[in-house]
Amino acid sequence: MILFQCLKIFRRLIHPLHIIKMPSDSNKILFHSRYQPYDRRKRSERGMNVILTTEESELCNFLTLVTQNMKENSPELPSIELRIAGGWVRDKLLGYECNDLDIAINSMTGCEFGEHVYNFLRLKGYAAENIHKIESNPEKSKHLETATTKIFGREVDFVNLRSEEYVEDSRIPSKVTFGTPEQDAYRRDLTINALFYNIHTRQVEDPTKKGIIDLKEGLIRTPLDPYETFKDDPLRVLRCIRFASRFDFLIDEKILVAVKNEQIKNAISVKVSRERIGIEVDKMIKGPHPALAIKLIHEMDLYDTIFAPPQDYLGTLDNPKIAVCLAKILEWLLLTSNENHLHVNLSSRTLEDIRFLYLASFLAPHKTIEIPLKKKNHTSFHYVIKESLKLKGSDGDITNKLFSFIDQITTVANQNLVTPSDRKSLGLLIRDIGSQWYNAFILALICELLPKYPDIESGILNESYKIIEKYNKLVDLIIDLGLQNCFNDKPIINGKEIVCLLNIKQGIIIGEIHKSVIEWQLENPGGSKGQCEEYIKNKYRDIKS
Repeated sequence: MILFQCLKIFRRLIHPLHIIKMPSDSNKILFHSRYQPYDRRKRSERGMNVILTTEESELCNFLTLVTQNMKENSPELPSIELRIAGGWVRDKLLGYECNDLDIAINSMTGCEFGEHVYNFLRLKGYAAENIHKIESNPEKSKHLETATTKIFGREVDFVNLRSEEYVEDSRIPSKVTFGTPEQDAYRRDLTINALFYNIHTRQVEDPTKKGIIDLKEGLIRTPLDPYETFKDDPLRVLRCIRFASRFDFLIDEKILVAVKNEQIKNAISVKVSRERIGIEVDKMIKGPHPALAIKLIHEMDLYDTIFAPPQDYLGTLDNPKIAVCLAKILEWLLLTSNENHLHVNLSSRTLEDIRFLYLASFLAPHKTIEIPLKKKNHTSFHYVIKESLKLKGSDGDITNKLFSFIDQITTVANQNLVTPSDRKSLGLLIRDIGSQWYNAFILALICELLPKYPDIESGILNESYKIIEKYNKLVDLIIDLGLQNCFNDKPIINGKEIVCLLNIKQGIIIGEIHKSVIEWQLENPGGSKGQCEEYIKNKYRDIKS
């Protein structure tokens, strides 16, 4: 009920006609990212150069020698040009190291060139690993076979430059042929991913004439018309969102217009497998700016398309803006924890914890709908995670658990707990939640902060700090009472001992007695096993064997 009250208040704040505006000093970064956002001004002033590491330089020198050897010993072969393609070039230009090396070849397949590499390694006495052929797998965006091997301990993929053609009802190319660097660049998803580094000239090549400019300006743009690009392969819509959120880039207005087209939305549902959608969403969540990712999904009106609810459900799917605000509050809490005074035990989350929390935030609008079943209605979290995103079933279990305890946690956080019975009630709550209790507390906290989102966004934080302090005190109390790991505690009297103690048979009653043992342990943290046995004998003295 408490969560629904928060949502009710919040819905008034995010009425479709109400746009939350940043204050005049909107350049102030309230929600810090795991990595600092790029300074577009400094990036524009900085030269776009690739600086090779020693290992990368050695690799390029070696591959150049391979092509020279091929030319000398097999003059009948066409001239070979090698280029490092895609993400490696982009990341190096942005000043990041990248371990994914894709070598694009102009006139033979990756497997054919890989054999030449293998033979040359052996010729020169280097350790040579077998060339592994990776078959094409269009569902995983592998449209051509690829050869992969290790050179000097580094994994390298080889693939030929290509040109693609598509048919109406599939995102899988109907025809793939050898292509020029220009053709290969223009068939790629984004201009910033359509760059090459020529191994022979040691120069960056930008066939679309847009990639370097867009890196400098911080812009996500497609090499060709976005409508045609997305119609051919609508997965690229999600990749636009992922790369925009990863690099904190702006999305070109033409992309935003194209995505609003119902044909493109339909193409995402029809052409893209749910597994591929889930992979992209998971990468967004694991990236540096998940809150920006869900914001873009909402602004592009893609929430229902990506996080598709079941066909038949009870209730009304809540406003996706709630997911955006929860994610931004979470980002603010976790990434400015020193400034907002969040308890260190709450802010010190693992990457997997953070993933669960963002996933829960993304799915919050589904809290208000249920799937009708014969015995009992179920939340839709499992459905969305397992069917709409094809993520692990355990992700659904954890998400459901985090949401199911929000009201209890919020109630406890607003009470003044000090008595031994409070230790029992707190301990039972922690045991019910289990190892995810810290995450459940954080989710309850951001849900309670939800009505304060406009204030947080505007930098008016006094009331939010008061709410945070309630949860900090509750965590301190749990730690002071030694309850933080009580979900691992075992009953000090086991089942066999209970049978002997009460002279009864094994049965369902043993589970009830075990619960009483745990409750006694929680109320009497210094109590002995003998004292507990006396308590159990008195409580169950009238039980029949």
